[in-house]
Amino acid sequence: MSAEQQSIDPVLDRPAMGAYRWSLYTVCGLLMALEGYDAYVVANLAPVIARGLDIPIPSMAFVFTAQAAGMAVGFYTIPLVADRVGRRNLIIAGSAMFGILTLLSTLATDLNSFVIVRFFAFMSLGGTMPNIIALVAEFMPESRRGRLLTWMFIAHGLGASAAGLFGPTFVAWHSWQLAFWVGGVLLLAFIPFLWLHLPESCRFLLVRNPEDPRIGEILRRVDPNFTFAPGTRFTTAEVKGAGLPLPGLFRDGRAPMTLLLWMAMGSALCAVATLSAWKPTFLHVLGGIETSTATRMSAVSAFGAMVGPVMLTWMMKRLGMPFSLMLTLLAGFVAMTMLALVAQFNWLGWVLGFSFGLLVIGAQAGLNSLVASSYPTSMRSTGIGWAGGIGRVTSMIGPGLGGAMLAAGWGAWEIYTAIAAPLLLAALAMLIFHRLKAGEAAVAAPVSRQPAPAAAE
Repeated sequence: MSAEQQSIDPVLDRPAMGAYRWSLYTVCGLLMALEGYDAYVVANLAPVIARGLDIPIPSMAFVFTAQAAGMAVGFYTIPLVADRVGRRNLIIAGSAMFGILTLLSTLATDLNSFVIVRFFAFMSLGGTMPNIIALVAEFMPESRRGRLLTWMFIAHGLGASAAGLFGPTFVAWHSWQLAFWVGGVLLLAFIPFLWLHLPESCRFLLVRNPEDPRIGEILRRVDPNFTFAPGTRFTTAEVKGAGLPLPGLFRDGRAPMTLLLWMAMGSALCAVATLSAWKPTFLHVLGGIETSTATRMSAVSAFGAMVGPVMLTWMMKRLGMPFSLMLTLLAGFVAMTMLALVAQFNWLGWVLGFSFGLLVIGAQAGLNSLVASSYPTSMRSTGIGWAGGIGRVTSMIGPGLGGAMLAAGWGAWEIYTAIAAPLLLAALAMLIFHRLKAGEAAVAAPVSRQPAPAAAE
């Protein structure tokens, strides 16, 4: 007798989130925030760390480049493993390693040792983030996935902004090392909770073994009214990718989409990484702003990051995600170029710090959400990882050039325009993406309007 079959799609695609999915979303959001804090604490305290290590401020470019390189390695390698062995354990192991290496950063006594530790810390982070997003995406209903994933990335930005808001206070209380101790300890304290409560993706479990009883148990948590019999074979309408995940990014007509997403992510992340790394320092050096004030000006991006998803959601309902992202990226370019005026109008530092979160971080969150929504489960971590990895490769270039421009004595207009310029390229990629999707929809529309065959008499 054949086993009973049940589709997982009605449960996972039901619009009502329910307590279990909201709790999972909250847990992953907190994890992203904690990792965001640990990731950007260096950028927010760069001048102080440079003094502590007795190195020139422009030398911090080596640290930023090493972090981007480590994240690129993590993005390119670990998600490939996750699409084969699962998300849960890699998320827990990567988060624990990132927390440990954040604490070890405080033991560095010179530039070389600090660079090495931060490289491996960001390698752990690079392998963890795509899997967190892939796991969340696979539990969210399709009708709400884009908006919820955008907010998930904003949690990472909020954590980064918290490093800017509280970092100077930790320095005033004790030292720059205290800011690292707080971030590392909080992340490690969260690991036991993850071990107890973080589930595996039931879509991933289905791809591996459709009769895995854990699938039914997870679905019952999502919907308490769900029932299943022992030996049930679970099914899904989502197409399982054939072969290795990486080549799958270019199969079945996905090649143009993948290349455009890589172009957008690479360009936008280059600008985001460079601005995140150097903006507090540039405000101090180029704008004449006191160090702690410059750090807090950058940290108000958290408030912009909270408004950004609301603005993007409103725009997406009317214009679609790609076109909305194009407009946001263009506005971000203009705003970040205007940072050159801060030396004449100090109050602009607060306004443009907010704009960085609203427009640049908001657009980056939207891009990440678009990538996560564009691939099926069998290759989702790989799709997120490689798109992010492209961005991390370009991110190695931007912070290094930022330090070189500062050391060479470039002016504020030249530096800010050069750093913001990749946002224009990302906007172009989104315009082409928008036209590509519009063309596909136009081709599909006549087919969907064809009348159904008449029923046989």
